[in-house]
Amino acid sequence: MPSPAPSPAAGEGSEPHLHHRFESQVDFSSDQLEAANPVTEFLQPAAVSVDFDFHHEDLRMPDGAEFEMWSFEDDRFERGFPGPTLRVQEGKIFHATVHPSRGPHTIHWHGMEPDPRNDGVGHTSFEVDGQYTYQMQPEAGRPGDPNYGSAGTYFYHCHVNTPLHVQMGMFGPLVVDPVVHPDYPVSPGARRAFVDGPEYDIETEALFAPYSLDPRWHEMNHADGLSGEDVGMNRFEPRHFYVLGGEIARRPTGRERVWSLSRLRANVVGGAKKPTLLRTVNANYLPTQVFFTDAGGAEMPIMELISHDGRPFRDTSEPGMPSPSCRDAGYPLTTSRLAYGAAERFDMLLLPEKPGRYFMKVQWEDWITGAVLATRTIPIDAA
Repeated sequence: MPSPAPSPAAGEGSEPHLHHRFESQVDFSSDQLEAANPVTEFLQPAAVSVDFDFHHEDLRMPDGAEFEMWSFEDDRFERGFPGPTLRVQEGKIFHATVHPSRGPHTIHWHGMEPDPRNDGVGHTSFEVDGQYTYQMQPEAGRPGDPNYGSAGTYFYHCHVNTPLHVQMGMFGPLVVDPVVHPDYPVSPGARRAFVDGPEYDIETEALFAPYSLDPRWHEMNHADGLSGEDVGMNRFEPRHFYVLGGEIARRPTGRERVWSLSRLRANVVGGAKKPTLLRTVNANYLPTQVFFTDAGGAEMPIMELISHDGRPFRDTSEPGMPSPSCRDAGYPLTTSRLAYGAAERFDMLLLPEKPGRYFMKVQWEDWITGAVLATRTIPIDAA
């Protein structure tokens, strides 16, 4: 068989390859499509809609330090941090309209899969300078099917100069609730974590988000580093460490509030109420470990992991057969500790067997040396 003819070199009659359009990463990063008021294609009536403005404020953090923070705001969570808590249901159309200021911004729905125009990544759609309405419809789950469903914990963030804008505070939690399937009814005061997942108690459902802050980054400007200049964004040296969050149904509203976690409640196994669901978003650039202990400091396996990054843990060992959750398959993923990195999300049930006080210890580690940089301990009252 004859050898194939060699491809002509560039400049010898061949067309340039499109994927060689950019000469460097700096060239790629600075060549984003900026649009004043892009049109939402195929706009449909929404079941849930939110209207976001952008804010930049000096906020007092839980340790008393004050920093300039940027984030999203609506009429409930005015100039707060993190951004407003969003809650949507599978199968329902959702709209979020953003009105940027101080330069273009986007909203990226981290972990969701809307079409490219609504994914909020400037490289594949556009950066918004005036306003834009993002539209998506989370996919509905099917019992026993690992290939369908969106229910779980996510977060949204700006995807313009992403490392800086997220560090400055431009992110917020997003919860997708499952459809209610007739084969999996829901008890009063409870909700399912996914379509055929375990029930949990709505009243004590909580979220926590480890976050660390480098004061030097909070003196930077909107586009620092995008034109190739060295502004030191290869060095992240946090000096302040926070655990954001709390009980979702009781997040405080009002102006200039930092949502900070100081304590948790958990329902005891076998009690009148369903278990407590704890959602976590790692809003932190460092490796993080979480430990659950009793009052004496001994690790206690009171945590059952049920989902990761919006995907339930299922038994998929038999191809072509229904895939029950791991707990329904007989081997719940119960542990006393969790290690995870930036932008990872987990959903977990808290399952203390006895009333009393427990603790959740959050530990930040240096991403190179592994040295422990900070520890925060959150009490958990089980009743």
